[in-house]
Amino acid sequence: MRLFAWVGLAVLSAPALPSAPVGAAPATRCTSPSQQLLPEVPWTHRRLDPPRVWPLTRGEGVLVAVVDTGVDATVPQLAGRVRPGTDVVNRVGSANDDCYGHGTFVAGIIAAQPRSGTGMVGLAPGATILPVRQANGPSDGTASTLARSIRVAVDAGASVINVSASSFFPNEELRAAVEYAAGRDVLLVAAVANEAQQGNPVAYPAAYPQVLAVGSVGPDGRRSEFSEVGAYLDLVAPGVDVVSLSRAGAGHLVDSGTSYATPFVAAAAALVRSYHPRLTAAQVKRRLELTADHPGTALPDPQLGWGVVNPYQAVTALLAEEHDRAAPLPPATLGPIRQASDGAGGEDRAIEFALAAAVLAGLAGLVAYLIPLGVRRGWRGAGEPEDDRDRRGESG
Repeated sequence: MRLFAWVGLAVLSAPALPSAPVGAAPATRCTSPSQQLLPEVPWTHRRLDPPRVWPLTRGEGVLVAVVDTGVDATVPQLAGRVRPGTDVVNRVGSANDDCYGHGTFVAGIIAAQPRSGTGMVGLAPGATILPVRQANGPSDGTASTLARSIRVAVDAGASVINVSASSFFPNEELRAAVEYAAGRDVLLVAAVANEAQQGNPVAYPAAYPQVLAVGSVGPDGRRSEFSEVGAYLDLVAPGVDVVSLSRAGAGHLVDSGTSYATPFVAAAAALVRSYHPRLTAAQVKRRLELTADHPGTALPDPQLGWGVVNPYQAVTALLAEEHDRAAPLPPATLGPIRQASDGAGGEDRAIEFALAAAVLAGLAGLVAYLIPLGVRRGWRGAGEPEDDRDRRGESG
């Protein structure tokens, strides 16, 4: 069962299009809810393998704003994970309902809770969702409503903002809102849109440099044919046959689009911000890029950016930039689909990764001790006379 007749969300048109009048009821026809539960683990989760990172973090303490069509807070798998939101497009009420269903689908990819009988679960189930409605459906969003929604999300305390929408017109109000978010250490993650075969127009806000721009790949790791390309593309994530939550029901739906690749990256950002709370938004963006499963091309690649987001490496990698020393990055390739945990041996895996985390923490402490010691010693050998030491400068 597919939720939308169109691929993903590109709800913004020219900024000249009017927003809905104050107090107007949504003109969008509500989509039918699904009660069908999909039992298997989706391919997206086999590729990203969320259980591998969950012993370290599930995104606890991170507020992720979903700037979209609202989020249905009554959906069972979102119970307790949705804060009261704001309706920017209608300017009345909250955004904790969702006639169209797109925002609920996006929120499920980020923070859906585990449920018996299904393998569908959010990548960061410990994160909290903040709904901000900037459109009722695919026809009434504008660059202005999106800009106002970004500001609302920032002021409400979100540290990650997911924007699964695109405008093909640069807009000063939208650019200023992006800078407002960046200036307050909020990471904005946005879709590059689905018009690769319709002229590949530049998508905003994804094209702004402070934004983490996301495209889509399929199960084979190749760029989805609809996913836009360009020098501003930062990362890709699964965006084909994505399984997530239906509005107004307990069931699941399947759809494709860069709209649905984007929340996988927003969720990965939430995991990083939870585990590394001292990193800035810019550092989180860079960490996600450096730890992605890189394609075998010059980086960033115009079709795949820095590659497929890798949540586990994004959380665990020791990066040279963050420690002011040269440290090898984990080997990364745009490889075959990884198999996720099947649930067996869960406790053993939790112990395994907890021990791994402890080892990593110990190594980090050792690095923190040795670097200043080495700087004081000029990196000379233990028995080397000071006059004979190699006077090398540090590399960036």
